[in-house]
Amino acid sequence: MSQFFRYSLAVFALLSAQAIAQPTKVGYVNVARIENESALAKQAIEQLKKEFAPREQQLAEMQKTGNGLTAELEKNAATMSATERQAKEKRIAAMLQQYQQMQRSMAEDFEVRKRESFSGFLAEVNVIIKNIAEAGKYDLILQQAVYNSSQADITDEVMKEIAKRTAALGK
Repeated sequence: MSQFFRYSLAVFALLSAQAIAQPTKVGYVNVARIENESALAKQAIEQLKKEFAPREQQLAEMQKTGNGLTAELEKNAATMSATERQAKEKRIAAMLQQYQQMQRSMAEDFEVRKRESFSGFLAEVNVIIKNIAEAGKYDLILQQAVYNSSQADITDEVMKEIAKRTAALGK
């Protein structure tokens, strides 16, 4: 039994020495940079802006109307009766409240749609990263790091692959 233990220990020592001799290949991807700079992400943002443009226009018109009512109230406040002035003030307050509610609602809806849109985008980016990792024989790819050297940064490779896929989709 002790001879089996010695052989097992020797085999384990050889295997661990071989594992230690092989360097670990680590890469880093700056996802925030990809979200900000890639053509695919910019297309997604432009699509969202187009989708929410009518609501933004509606808010701008409402703001313009409210500003006009406020200016009219300030201009004619001295000549208006107290009930007329109070009615106009209530109307302005109600319009302001409606404006703020619509603004919050639009901002929340925009964020939800942005997350939905970017979840698909990030899933595609993760596939690209995995392909690059397998082709480059990386042991580990990090997306968040306190520090990374430029040697480990593969963000440019990922950006190039995204550009290739975007160009292929455009054709």
